[in-house]
Amino acid sequence: MLNYLFRIPKYPVICDIDGYVVAAKSEKSFVKYLSEASLDPEKTYNLIDSTAEGWVFVPKHMFVSPLTFKKHWTKKEIISIFNDRKNSSSEEVQYSGKSLSSKRFDRIFEEIVDLLLTSTAKPSAAGKTAGP
Repeated sequence: MLNYLFRIPKYPVICDIDGYVVAAKSEKSFVKYLSEASLDPEKTYNLIDSTAEGWVFVPKHMFVSPLTFKKHWTKKEIISIFNDRKNSSSEEVQYSGKSLSSKRFDRIFEEIVDLLLTSTAKPSAAGKTAGP
């Protein structure tokens, strides 16, 4: 169960866990992923909601907070996080950063969430990618 400070992010969300980028369409699916991941309780992780707002996930207390230095994410930054992630297989296609002005943020975000959810690579306890 997650705790929220002040308010709840607008799902779906994208979370960067030490370079392993994951997406969740609900709190339940996010918590399920977190229960399988190897998290450092002393770290904090960036979380981006569907409105481009920046959040922070604190595994030590299992809470999500909007109190972060990175308050707004751009289309280019979201694409960069997706393309540079550690949990991509060599045959996966990169998301194109071309013609960004003609695409709305919500469309790009939704496409990246769908691509992340169809990816089978997940971080294992050893920090490497593993299958389902």
